[in-house]
Amino acid sequence: MSPKSNPKCPACGAGSWKNGVSRTGRQRYVCPSCGKKFDERAGTPYHWLHKPERDVLMATVLYVKYPLSSYQVEEILELFGIEASARQIERWPKRFGPAARRILGRYKVRFSKVWHVDEKFTPHDRAPSEKYKRGRRKWAYQITVLDSRSNVVASYLAPERSTEAAREALRRARDAAGFSPDFVVSDDCFIYDRGVNVLGRRTRHVRAHFEGKLYPHGKGAVLLSNNRIERYHSTLAPKVRSMRGVKNLELGDQFFQVYNFMHNLFRKGRLKRILGRLSIMPSWEGLTRLFYLVRDLSPGFAVRTERRRDG
Repeated sequence: MSPKSNPKCPACGAGSWKNGVSRTGRQRYVCPSCGKKFDERAGTPYHWLHKPERDVLMATVLYVKYPLSSYQVEEILELFGIEASARQIERWPKRFGPAARRILGRYKVRFSKVWHVDEKFTPHDRAPSEKYKRGRRKWAYQITVLDSRSNVVASYLAPERSTEAAREALRRARDAAGFSPDFVVSDDCFIYDRGVNVLGRRTRHVRAHFEGKLYPHGKGAVLLSNNRIERYHSTLAPKVRSMRGVKNLELGDQFFQVYNFMHNLFRKGRLKRILGRLSIMPSWEGLTRLFYLVRDLSPGFAVRTERRRDG
């Protein structure tokens, strides 16, 4: 049997044995079952990168979480002696997508039973136009589903504002939460009238933009309005402007999935609770180690550190 401290084979999931050191000084392993050889970074977002893990993670967090362009992040990193080009910084976030899904699969965020949904205009491309020299601007629509505790349940970058796009966003939210909510609050946009039907008959659709509406819920009543998701989109707008929109819808959707993960991870001490449960110090090194631990955890393991009342 291989030592338990060694990582599992990324091809077949079996144990591994140490197999020397690479030219860059990283430990290499070999799988006794299928014979695959890999290094210590295999299965992590840092695989095939020559940069230190901490530098890659720091650049990704700065670029994804804060309204900074890739050139601004490059200048900030240069102040600390970290060399990274703007193009590299733009490509790194999508590497964290699979790892983020594994973390969310093991760390269950308790979403509330009241959801807010709204769409935000996102610059996508330009079409030829005789009136405008650079062309007429085309728009994509970032549809976000937020719960009453400001946790992002799901999002979808849609090419058009349609009922099918609203259904896809709400379908993603239902799959991520594992249930359908009691209320879905939206504005008066027509795409949600029939799009909410994907959640089932028990979900009640409430149209309340800025004005609050009182509805009975449980043993009391709840005041519903869409101000919460409007505030969230106001924090997302500077990030979209710093990126100057998205050029590719698929890659843009992947970026916003990582953005949602960062938003939920850094809310109200949640990251400290995850690292504390795994006996990891809250630091850049500890966050880097988290992605290694998630790779090595068994599929049935789930990290549950969520408090009963999150916030």
